[in-house]
Amino acid sequence: MASLRNIESVVLLVVIFEVCRGLGQDPMVTVGQGTLVGKTVTFQENKFINISKQIDLFLGVPFAEPPRRFEPPRPKEPWSDIWNATSFESSCFQNVHPINAPPSEDCLYLNVYAPNPTPTNAAVMVWIHGGSFNDGSAMSYDYYGVPMAAVGDVIVVTINYRVNIFSRFSTGDEAARGNYGMLDQVAALQWVQDNIRAFGGDENKVTIFGESAGAASVNFHMLSPLSKGLFHQAIMQSGNGVAPWSFEQHPENDRQKAERLGDAMGCDDVSDSSLLVECLRTKDANELMTAAARVYGGYQVTLDGVFMEDTPLNLYGKGEFAHVPVLAGFNEDEGTFVVVFSPPTFHGTPNPPPLPRILLNTLVADSVSVYDGDDDILEDAVFQEYVDWTTDDQDAVNYYRPVIDVISDSFFRCPTDVVVRKHVEAGDAVFKYFMTHGPSATSYFEIGEIIPFTPWLDAGHAEDLIFVFGMPFIEQLAGIHGHNLTDAEKAMSVQVMRYWTNFAKSGNPNSPSTVGNFDSWPEYTIPELRHKELSPEFKDGRAALARQCHLWNEHLYALAASTGNLDEDQKEWKESYTSWQNDMILWRTEFEEYQENTPCNE
Repeated sequence: MASLRNIESVVLLVVIFEVCRGLGQDPMVTVGQGTLVGKTVTFQENKFINISKQIDLFLGVPFAEPPRRFEPPRPKEPWSDIWNATSFESSCFQNVHPINAPPSEDCLYLNVYAPNPTPTNAAVMVWIHGGSFNDGSAMSYDYYGVPMAAVGDVIVVTINYRVNIFSRFSTGDEAARGNYGMLDQVAALQWVQDNIRAFGGDENKVTIFGESAGAASVNFHMLSPLSKGLFHQAIMQSGNGVAPWSFEQHPENDRQKAERLGDAMGCDDVSDSSLLVECLRTKDANELMTAAARVYGGYQVTLDGVFMEDTPLNLYGKGEFAHVPVLAGFNEDEGTFVVVFSPPTFHGTPNPPPLPRILLNTLVADSVSVYDGDDDILEDAVFQEYVDWTTDDQDAVNYYRPVIDVISDSFFRCPTDVVVRKHVEAGDAVFKYFMTHGPSATSYFEIGEIIPFTPWLDAGHAEDLIFVFGMPFIEQLAGIHGHNLTDAEKAMSVQVMRYWTNFAKSGNPNSPSTVGNFDSWPEYTIPELRHKELSPEFKDGRAALARQCHLWNEHLYALAASTGNLDEDQKEWKESYTSWQNDMILWRTEFEEYQENTPCNE
């Protein structure tokens, strides 16, 4: 009898659901944990897309229980009432967050944007936001999935995950292994597998896509045994797991950092992992986040033996990665984002700021530190490539362009080259892009203050998001960014959305939907090295940054191998020679000052 009553209840719920749809009421969907009520919006655009579609929104859907600090996520328990999924939920704890989504440790929520009427076996796109693993939120109109869902007839899912110390903290043992934000993402992907069919999606046609730290996250899922089978295609925008900023290069330091954080927070016994974790769980979240920023500096995914069993390069070397179709690329001026935020006085200035040689020197020294070789020789090789030697001897040289290019190549563009080559060599279909167009608006803004448009940002880091998410067509972003784009740029956004959603549906950006009067996006192969330029013209190109990436990906490793084992006599001679050079420069300077200040006839 109990089973019969359950069947009757299900039938009644389905009937009510269909009647409500027919009467234009708010949409209702039943997932594994209970019933959700969402809302329906109409997306209409007559000039560039010529479309009028209804999209169902289910916002702030819980995919896990509120997490306990420094523990993996737990599955969401069932609820008895109808869950109101009509507004964004909290962002995960951070300093920077959307105004409409204040931060909280109770933050494991996602949003679903689904075509109405309910489709059958629609492709699913799961968005993983960026933010340096320090901040970011799915609860933002920047990642509003309505235009993409409408243009491509796909289901868009955007997910929250823990960031900064609440994701990264690790004691280096079983007490706290870290990578909690990555485990949150796994839980969200599992929720999609279990429930997306209720929205009309196909759990066997899931594309994960992300930008910056979100793109690195996508790549980590391609390398993690925990994510196997949870997705079927991957899009990486300006980031990956090979990039030096994305993966902890020295996980052996996790323990030391954990103890330093414990000391900073006043924990009594930092040598006992369990006691340290329990102590930090009692601390104020804001105070903990502030102290951690001083101890850690930045946040990366670490080698925990659970989510990541080895380093990304080792896993690629062993062939232990997901063999799925890949779409990946980068922007021409990735490095300008560093200058955007420091100092803020440069916002809105018509020309690039003057950057000194000492900044370039520091940047290059940091960039070559990941290679195990003679730092001076490696640095000289980088300077040889990036310094304009026709002006280097002049006073007041502006090193803006070399700084931007070193950041762009070493952090984003050349690590991408490593990853796409690994997949091509393994026989995976790869489509590569190079965004060369600097938009007439920016994706950057500060809470409560719009950053003035700055033309020298050009095709900067994250500026591709304007086009991928159709920002010029998002009403809620009016006055922030996107609406100042030219007609050609708005048409470009529509084309990019078609490419992205085509890839989600078929593993190829060229079909099934038509992509206008442009040449087909060529598959990236070796040695052809062809890519698609993201610009209003969508031209094809080849061998983007080939020389620079050979430096970072091949030549510096060869130099490191040949200089990393200098014997003691060579090292002593080198140090003495360097000291002698410095002494000669000092002597020459003092002698010139003497000549200028001492008349010869006295």
